[in-house]
Amino acid sequence: MKRRKLKGFVLPTLYLLITISIFAGVVLLGRDMALTNKDYDYGVGALKDEVQSVIIEDTIVSSDIASPVEEGKADIAVHFYSKDADETLQQSSLIYYENTYLPNTGIIYASDNAFDVRAVFNGKVTDITDDEFFGKCLVIEHNNKLRTYYYGLDNIQVKKDDEVTSETILGTSKNNEIMNDKKTFMFEVYLNNELKNPESIIGTKITDYDEN
Repeated sequence: MKRRKLKGFVLPTLYLLITISIFAGVVLLGRDMALTNKDYDYGVGALKDEVQSVIIEDTIVSSDIASPVEEGKADIAVHFYSKDADETLQQSSLIYYENTYLPNTGIIYASDNAFDVRAVFNGKVTDITDDEFFGKCLVIEHNNKLRTYYYGLDNIQVKKDDEVTSETILGTSKNNEIMNDKKTFMFEVYLNNELKNPESIIGTKITDYDEN
């Protein structure tokens, strides 16, 4: 068989075609990658536009047992009577009624003007009764161990079985048989069914008197 030689211009032409094909392939591949990256960027941008940062702020609820009277609105006129207290404190913890001195079972706040009486912590109003000395008495159960009593209320804002929160206004102070020249209110605390000095309870943590 007779061999036929390729003409001189054929090989350069083939090289040129191969080079063009490779270049075209690179260009097409680059465009596809650019589109892919563009789509990705668009997707991320859309996601950024749609998704908002959500910051959940914890509501800090104080676990302290508050005072039933706002500071500055009334003073403690009669303290809690304790047999272990010194003689001076004992004398300031007596109630004088019908020529008789009675030991005070709570603390009595007094002022020339009527003042609001507040719940000292979250709880449920379990009873509203009448007291012969002070008038209306309201009872709040905070847990199985702790109950608080509010004597001498006027303009009562809650009713039996109401759920209250710390510092809910329960009513206002008023005149009574014990101190009829002042607007007064008496506060008692029962822990495990035993009377406690309210001044030793106010400002403490409710977790100190949990149900366990």
